[in-house]
Amino acid sequence: MSNAASKVFSYAEANEMVPKVAALTERVIRELDGIRQRSSPDEEPAESPISDAVLQEVEKVLRTWSEQVEDLGGRPKGYFTVDFQSIDPEMQYCWNYGEGSIGFTHKIWENFSHRRPLAESVEGTSDHRKWIH
Repeated sequence: MSNAASKVFSYAEANEMVPKVAALTERVIRELDGIRQRSSPDEEPAESPISDAVLQEVEKVLRTWSEQVEDLGGRPKGYFTVDFQSIDPEMQYCWNYGEGSIGFTHKIWENFSHRRPLAESVEGTSDHRKWIH
């Protein structure tokens, strides 16, 4: 894991990462689509097993995506979701592919299913603004 993955982000800094992570993700999605098209151009997916070589290629592409996200300071949480550690040590900003900005958070011990809109997090007892002073 990269040292950048332990980076702490302000809300603005996390949002500055969104276009970079989104661009990485879009590139990887195109790569995965290319792999899919090459591996089964004329056959139905259910009719042809996926070869080990194709699975290894997919794994390599996804691993590279994860490493690049970590290099930016994010924490990959599945494909394609990224957490950014907020100034509040108990809260992470959460971004998912397709979102234009950071709009959700969750506690560090929670996961994607616990995401809540940023406005609710700010109004809660763990107001991230208290860590700015």
